[in-house]
Amino acid sequence: MPDIHKIPRGKKMKNILLSSAAIALLAGAASAEVTWSGDAEIGYNDDFEGGFYYDAGLYVNLSQELNNGWTASAQLDIDLENGDDDTFSMGSVDSSDWVVSISNDMFSLSFGDVDTAYASFTGVGALYDNDLFAPADEASDYEEYLDGYLEDNFAFDPEEDNDASAGILLTAEYMGLSIAASTILVDEDFWLIDGTTVGGTTGAGDKTNGEFKYSQVALAYDFGMFNAGLLYAEDVMFDIDGVTAFEEAADDALVPAVDRVGEADMIVLNLGASFGGADFNLSYMDYDADVTGVGLDVSYPIGPVVLGAYYASYDFDGSAPEDDAYGVSVDYSDGPITVSAYYEEVLGEEEYAVEGAYDFGMGLVVTAGYIDGDDEDDNDFASYIVAEYDLGGGASFLASYADANSDAAESTDDIDTGIGGYELNSGATLALSFEF
Repeated sequence: MPDIHKIPRGKKMKNILLSSAAIALLAGAASAEVTWSGDAEIGYNDDFEGGFYYDAGLYVNLSQELNNGWTASAQLDIDLENGDDDTFSMGSVDSSDWVVSISNDMFSLSFGDVDTAYASFTGVGALYDNDLFAPADEASDYEEYLDGYLEDNFAFDPEEDNDASAGILLTAEYMGLSIAASTILVDEDFWLIDGTTVGGTTGAGDKTNGEFKYSQVALAYDFGMFNAGLLYAEDVMFDIDGVTAFEEAADDALVPAVDRVGEADMIVLNLGASFGGADFNLSYMDYDADVTGVGLDVSYPIGPVVLGAYYASYDFDGSAPEDDAYGVSVDYSDGPITVSAYYEEVLGEEEYAVEGAYDFGMGLVVTAGYIDGDDEDDNDFASYIVAEYDLGGGASFLASYADANSDAAESTDDIDTGIGGYELNSGATLALSFEF
């Protein structure tokens, strides 16, 4: 067993208390604010986890007031997950969500695992964010896309040579005007879209080390009843694989694989308005002149019900098997009952869901839903039921069952629900969790 288990219990507690006191003294001497929080979970799932599993997280937040109204801050998540062995070791220890920032009432500059400027942009999302192309809203989008594409299409293991190690985010707000600018620090040892040869496919040969890519700028201005926004996103990725109609059309035309993916700059303009309680967005997109589109969405509350609908139309440079997207949604929330339903078809692929929750009182909430569609790579397509009981003091007990409706959902711990915000395991799960 690890050495920590050989330390007498009293001595371990004494060391912990002394360490805590030292941290408190140092924090006080520097006039800084240091806060700690954490969570832990132990559960049983025989479909995905292979039996009992356990994990824990430690979250650190630091802040320090500087001169002239500025504040420096930092945050870090430390994640502990059980390994494959049968010891009492927590197994792997990973850090994530680290951010260092400096800010005042008007400006903020952050470095680390930050959101991109796109994350703050509001518009008709289905027009410019779908399975065909989508701006990156965090650094990991780039890394997951490239590594996944190489493995799926060329049986090539990138061995984590392509890293999106950090990002920079600058935000500013003044008199109704909001500005966000971001870029991502990338190390590329292999870049198929621009270069190198794999499986007989050759690009132009571009390798970057420690360079910034995926720069984005988002502007927004609030006029009262109206608002306007502009998004510029560099090197937005295009990939027809996973969009059935486009993939089949490319296969029929025997299009080389390298021509099925690419990068181009994207510009989106949005005009929003509010009339009589209804909210409207009208968006225009230009994807490097290869694709343009217009989209409109509306949401309207009627008592406890909110109705929503959108439509987007695309103009591709050349023929395309599908050229529109549309969807409708209904949300209801009143007292102990919450219900949500939607249907959408984006570029020929359907997705639909019906979900509901009932709060029985005394801490018990039961949630159930059915999510399905055409995309076999979507790991959220499942039928599920969840019963969660609040034990008080940040503790809760959860029992769930999720039955996959897609290939990707058959073995995963990331089935996301629309109500309750759960991330469920495939199959049956019993879990006890704590927050500190």
